[in-house]
Amino acid sequence: MKKYVIALLVCFAAVALAEEFPYLRGVQNAPEPAQYRHDQIEPLVITEPVWKTLERMPLDERENSEIDLVLQRDATPQALQMADRIEDLWNGGKFEEALSLFPELETLTDIDEMAIGNSWRTPIPTDNGICWNSDVRIGNRDSVLVTALDIHRSSGNLFAVLLLQGDGNTNRWDVYISTDDGANWSETYDWWANYDINSLSASVVAYHCYVGFSRGSAQDQALLYRFDATNGQRENFGDGSSYITVFTTTSPDSIEEVALTSNQDYYDNRLYYLAITTQDSLKYFWDNLGCTTWTEIATGVTNAKKGLDATCNEGYGDYFLWTSYVNTANQLQIDGKATTWDSITTYETGTAVDYTAIGAYHDTVTSFFEYHGTGYQVRYLVSYDAGTNWLWGYVDDTTTISESPDIAARKGGGVAAVYRFYTPTREARYTWRDYAGSWETPVSYSDHEPYWNKPSIEYIGGGIFGVVYLTWNSPQTRAAYFDWHVQSSVDDRQVSFPSSFELLQNHPNPFNARTVIGYSLPRSMEVSIEVYDVLGRKIETLTSGHQPGGYYEVSWNAGEVPSGIYFYRIQAGENTETRKMLLLR
Repeated sequence: MKKYVIALLVCFAAVALAEEFPYLRGVQNAPEPAQYRHDQIEPLVITEPVWKTLERMPLDERENSEIDLVLQRDATPQALQMADRIEDLWNGGKFEEALSLFPELETLTDIDEMAIGNSWRTPIPTDNGICWNSDVRIGNRDSVLVTALDIHRSSGNLFAVLLLQGDGNTNRWDVYISTDDGANWSETYDWWANYDINSLSASVVAYHCYVGFSRGSAQDQALLYRFDATNGQRENFGDGSSYITVFTTTSPDSIEEVALTSNQDYYDNRLYYLAITTQDSLKYFWDNLGCTTWTEIATGVTNAKKGLDATCNEGYGDYFLWTSYVNTANQLQIDGKATTWDSITTYETGTAVDYTAIGAYHDTVTSFFEYHGTGYQVRYLVSYDAGTNWLWGYVDDTTTISESPDIAARKGGGVAAVYRFYTPTREARYTWRDYAGSWETPVSYSDHEPYWNKPSIEYIGGGIFGVVYLTWNSPQTRAAYFDWHVQSSVDDRQVSFPSSFELLQNHPNPFNARTVIGYSLPRSMEVSIEVYDVLGRKIETLTSGHQPGGYYEVSWNAGEVPSGIYFYRIQAGENTETRKMLLLR
């Protein structure tokens, strides 16, 4: 009986802190449908073969380009041989000779099913990269539809992958890397085709960034590419192939949405590939870092509709993988994967809901989603006991339209949410809290009006979150921009990264048992902080590993260490500094 009383007390405490309300599955009635609808983006009208994009490349881009051709699923040996010949000619600098062979290739294969992948030998930087204090543009393209963002923890490199409508005749996706915490971005890879691409997702694990998407005019192939996490260059898989087909569908079924996630934040050795198909099935596959032998686990889900998101839980109890999506009954549905695939809870959303988002950290699971009742709102479900009990809440004014949420809850950074707030001047808003308690007052984080497509947010480290969002129509239509925000509990200096390295004096000093050490990093670097006694003997390592630029604090609990003078030493990249502190019992 005692444990149930404690659980109730915890539940009521959470309600008091966050204005959250107990949710019992199946109790709520469906909300009344709202009238507001998103603008529809017109599909491209293709007027030329896909290879004509190569023909329009200026010489300097051709010389910087290395291509691979992706033909239809059942391409003949003759077509594959011709594609290999074209690749060799182009990549060897014989551009006109390569272009002259495409009409012949058209007689051997369905050219409308062909795609072209292009690796830039030297990555192409964004033309108008802007320093901190203003949003930073990612790439030189507009008409973006889908964004994906992830971080490589070991190096601090950021990856943004964008799905866009291209040059008016192609649908394409591009890979961008930032090696300086998002201040500058370069395009490393460009992939295009003449058919629509329904969905795209990206995830980093070990030393690779993986990109998954749906391919073909029938959208019947779930493809996977991978890129070196240290430089963003495309990598072949272990079998020598440039891409992997994770699974295929059979007509009339096709792939509607895909979502990738990984266990980078703990074991760092598994990639997970999920997808919703047009026949409402939820597909789930996993593999190790080789990614050539995929294992499918049957979910039993046959009512998945849209809005798929997935996350791993680095401190999981029962469930190491969580998913959220909208089902065919117009409900948010949250599932968990342990030894079996389990449906955990549902929540009525109303009709025409496009997006859900989910994050998990230890026992806290949070899902933000669009709620279309008498108005359009962003709501959330949260569980503080690994999915047993749920509360619902909201973070902003419910009389104004809010939509398109994404969240990040990784690596101990708390829970951050971003969404569009539909005031007369559209705002991209951000809020944060620790894994329980009150939410920060939402703030507008973007320099430009945002488009309604879902943004992407990830925890970078040091209290800093990075966000990729799309502009409305100024300064470009649906261009991708990067912004960042610092949670208020870490520091109130939210205008820029520190300009220089600094190690602060510990406080309090003198201290009894516990003290805090602050330091700042102007960029990503390896950091180690160690405590020594007056004889030079190491007492403890307080932190060790790669950290992005930002403001940090680390505490030392001296435990049973006797009174006396001690020294703390930081090694941060090429910077080394030592300070003295006094422990008094």
